[in-house]
Amino acid sequence: MTESPEASSRKRPRTDRRSRYSDAPSSARGMTTRSRSQSIAQPAAHSGRTPGTSASSRKAARTLAGSTPTKSSLDDATASSETSETEDVGRECEDAKEKEASQDDVVLTSKLVSELASDQDIAAKLELAFSDPCTLARSFPQLDPVLAAKCPVDVPDVCRMYAFLFAKASDEVLEELRGLTISTISMMDSDPCDEHDNQMNAILILLLNPRIVDYAHEYGAFAFPELCSAILALAPAQRAALMQCFASASGAASAGTPGLVAAFPAASLNTLGSGALVGADSEDIAPFWHYIRIFQSYVTRETNRAARRPATTSGSGEAALQKVGLHLLNACSLPVVAQCLTLMNSYNNTHKLVPYSAFYNDAVNEHIDIKEDVPRFRMPESISFCSYPFLLSPTTKSEIIRIESVILMRTELQDSFFRAMFSGVTCPYLVLEVRRDSLVRDTLYQLDLKLSQDLRKQLKVRFVGEEGVDEGGVQKEFFQLIVRDVFSSKYGIFKANDESQYHWFIPQANPKPDALEEMRLTGQLIGLAVYNAVILDIHLPPALYKKLLGMQVDREDLREVDPALHHGLTQLKLLSAEELEYLERTFEVEYDDMGQLRTHELIPDGANTMLTVDNRELFIDKYVDFIFNSSCARQFAEFKAGFDRICSMSYVRFMRPQELELLVCGCSDLDFGALEGSTIYDGGYSKDSQVIQHFWRVVGEFSDELKRKLLFFATSSDRVPIGGLSKLHFVIAKNGGDSDRLPTSHTCFNVLLLPEYATIDKLRERLLTAIHNSEGFGMI
Repeated sequence: MTESPEASSRKRPRTDRRSRYSDAPSSARGMTTRSRSQSIAQPAAHSGRTPGTSASSRKAARTLAGSTPTKSSLDDATASSETSETEDVGRECEDAKEKEASQDDVVLTSKLVSELASDQDIAAKLELAFSDPCTLARSFPQLDPVLAAKCPVDVPDVCRMYAFLFAKASDEVLEELRGLTISTISMMDSDPCDEHDNQMNAILILLLNPRIVDYAHEYGAFAFPELCSAILALAPAQRAALMQCFASASGAASAGTPGLVAAFPAASLNTLGSGALVGADSEDIAPFWHYIRIFQSYVTRETNRAARRPATTSGSGEAALQKVGLHLLNACSLPVVAQCLTLMNSYNNTHKLVPYSAFYNDAVNEHIDIKEDVPRFRMPESISFCSYPFLLSPTTKSEIIRIESVILMRTELQDSFFRAMFSGVTCPYLVLEVRRDSLVRDTLYQLDLKLSQDLRKQLKVRFVGEEGVDEGGVQKEFFQLIVRDVFSSKYGIFKANDESQYHWFIPQANPKPDALEEMRLTGQLIGLAVYNAVILDIHLPPALYKKLLGMQVDREDLREVDPALHHGLTQLKLLSAEELEYLERTFEVEYDDMGQLRTHELIPDGANTMLTVDNRELFIDKYVDFIFNSSCARQFAEFKAGFDRICSMSYVRFMRPQELELLVCGCSDLDFGALEGSTIYDGGYSKDSQVIQHFWRVVGEFSDELKRKLLFFATSSDRVPIGGLSKLHFVIAKNGGDSDRLPTSHTCFNVLLLPEYATIDKLRERLLTAIHNSEGFGMI
């Protein structure tokens, strides 16, 4: 087959590099030409055993010889192996001790390389190993069949070889390794292996090189994106097998190491952070985390490099960091690397090896140009960081949703002006005029009259009889008050669990139309809060956010909704057959439906189906399904319809349940130290002003309840935004000299107006009086 000019040009530098070691011994130079079907692994020289069928084949596929044979001797060895395989089938059933002894005769590739004395010998071995992807793939086979089923490459052996080279080898040898690695990667594209498994093994070996992301062609382009393209070109089965290799600790036992964790940086486990890793073994976490860091390191470096690109300078004369869009990084093939991270993220979503936060990229979240990225995300076939939501933190995602909302609000505002020119005056805002003593009824009535396009306008709320002008503060209090009413027991649509304090739907066989309307209103309110960037004080379980995002709920979700029931169902699995028979339990559930005791059959003819050891797993699954689905199907359908009426096209659909909960409810961390560090002072105050120092000393003495009341007084919300209180734009402004006036606030702008009280005791008394009487609005 004739090579393409491009492929030929890729291989030419490797030929030139060989000439550097033209003085190498003839035995080393004789290895440079090999058939692809052969491996660089050869029987150990010290083995005196007569080559057996399977043993000799494993040796020939496993080790480098101390003195490398010529091509003819390799062909003879291959032919001998093929002949021996046709002889006596009984040799396949040799004694286990003989099999173990034959494996003991194998010399690990890393050990053989480390024992070479000269740079010429090491370079010759590397040239042989990296002569093409297939030869490289067969250079580090996993001998243990159990471990090989998870990962066919002896990963610790590969790591030891790279560790030796980077610790002991000369710069010339390392440069040779760089060139050979780039050449092998290029061949994966121009002349890939016929066997997909070999291509996958070669990719894994190359990824284990700790400097793989730094290797670049002579013309400047990095080789790592080409390796990522080779990953994406694998067949689906091979990609899945590669993900399994990433996740497994395979190879540690045969290598004589205590675990694969030792082959990877210790920081891998230390930086995992907190997260629910159900069933994830530490030896599985470390390798997978390591491979994530490989791809993330390339994304981080290129993003930081793009942020430092030449642009306008700051007043200090230093280059200002620039915001980055993914389209600016297309030249360095960053989208290809991000697609590989997509594969890993999908695998992790299924197997839960590391916390989902492991995929967040700090550089991307710091430098992303959201205002440029969001419009590009909406364009067909565009390149955008928004297409890879697993890279983005909850703070970034909330900012994306805010930008989306601003764009839509601006569009509706412009459309209102145009419609006014042809069909009369229309209000450019979504205005709700409500009474404090009839919040739910007034809101439900007015929202029912609004069109879907009206709900995308900017919200303005006015309380009847009050003078406050809504610039953000009035609507925040409106949401806090109405959700407090909706989730109260008097409406009978949600019930809080006494132990977890989470609210869940009250089971109803035939919900009344009024109840369903209120449920739809609740969904709309949460959607409007998200759309208008208002944080709510509600307590909904993670299971509800999963259902809103179309995800399946399971038994573990029941732990949050009803811990006692979850414990009871768990204990059910421990009972014996006699104990279950004694219970005389059938496939029925009793529940309270607005004061009436009702019975629900979990399966057809459940009343006559007894609970046994054989069917208890089915019983538990059906019980969980009843709690989350059957008992509240119509209520949840209305709730979701109301939420989707606002957020169906929002970036919300790309969030995780935990992130959506943060978006709706905010953080729980009341770190007032962070708030003090980010507070802005105005009107003559500074952080060194005596009254300001008194203020923070008084606030530091507050309980969490008083701190939340202070937040509500100053911002109309006692919730902490995503990212913590350091993300809250909080201003303390001077409001005159010493006086008996109470502190006041502009809640629309998060401004606290604080008189310059003469003493700390007076400040404490005046501040406490103000925050205990903080409901209502007026004009100052």
